[in-house]
Amino acid sequence: MFKRIANLISAAIHEGLDQIEDPKMMLNHTLRNMEEEISKARHAIVKQQALTVSYERNKEEAHALQDKRRRQAEQAFNSGEENLARKALGEMKHYEARAAYFGEQADLAAEQTRELKEQASLLERRYQELKDKKHALIARANVAQVKERIVTALHSIDTDSFVREFQRFENKILEMEIKANTGSSSTFDELSYARFEYADEVEKELERMRGEKVS
Repeated sequence: MFKRIANLISAAIHEGLDQIEDPKMMLNHTLRNMEEEISKARHAIVKQQALTVSYERNKEEAHALQDKRRRQAEQAFNSGEENLARKALGEMKHYEARAAYFGEQADLAAEQTRELKEQASLLERRYQELKDKKHALIARANVAQVKERIVTALHSIDTDSFVREFQRFENKILEMEIKANTGSSSTFDELSYARFEYADEVEKELERMRGEKVS
């Protein structure tokens, strides 16, 4: 149980916090859950240790009764009371079996206690690791969220429309620049064309003016 929880928490730490919407709230919630599991683990260890002690006590009591029945069987046999000796030997075997059973259970409980301690220790290390990294993990998650929002905003922009609008704006500016640069020379160009177009009439006017001057 505790090993599975520890593995899940370890995976959460090392696989990142990509899916966390509120990093601080999620981390605090995880820490609280881990604290509860650590408390349960410690309680289970205490109970398992008590169970181990109980099995050991029962084993010792069974051994003591086994030895007592052996002595009683020997005394009865030596006194010629074989039926009483037989009964004592039967009870001796009974207590011998109980001692063996309680010994096996004590060993099993001790092994389970050892495993629980290892798992609880792992859980406590993971808890401390997460607690130590809490602020750094929150900061990383906040940065990741900001980056994600920026990327989402960029993806939501109609880049083609933006480029077209920018091109239209650039063309407008270019048109304004052309008008500004050519505006001062337009009068000169029009007058030059006018002189060429009315050259013959201009010469006639000049001849008229000369004639008036001579007369």
